[in-house]
Amino acid sequence: MKQCILLLEDNDFIRENTVEILELSDYEVVAVSDGVEGFRMFQMRRPDLILCDIQMPEMNGYDFLREVRKNEDASSIPFIFFTAFSEKKEISNAFKMGAADYIIKPFDADELLRIIEKHLSPMFN
Repeated sequence: MKQCILLLEDNDFIRENTVEILELSDYEVVAVSDGVEGFRMFQMRRPDLILCDIQMPEMNGYDFLREVRKNEDASSIPFIFFTAFSEKKEISNAFKMGAADYIIKPFDADELLRIIEKHLSPMFN
């Protein structure tokens, strides 16, 4: 059974490109454009990993992470911020909130896959 990644990204080009990269690497991808839609999908199908932009309409990535972490059974789901914010303060804040990792856009496809594989590896969890 394929591992499922919930991708939250409001930029159509980046979302579609990322979905293609992940699907070619044999992941099932549920892709949405905002945090509200993302939370609805999260409740319907618990993903194995969440890849989330920070700046999105409706509900930003920080608020989405807070909502997800209110579910005790979701605490073990790796949450990776996927954003253009590269300031140390933003990165530090993400880890304080419980993010498992932080990917700065523009990203390298190999790096993206390496980070995802690291967090989905049974040895890592």
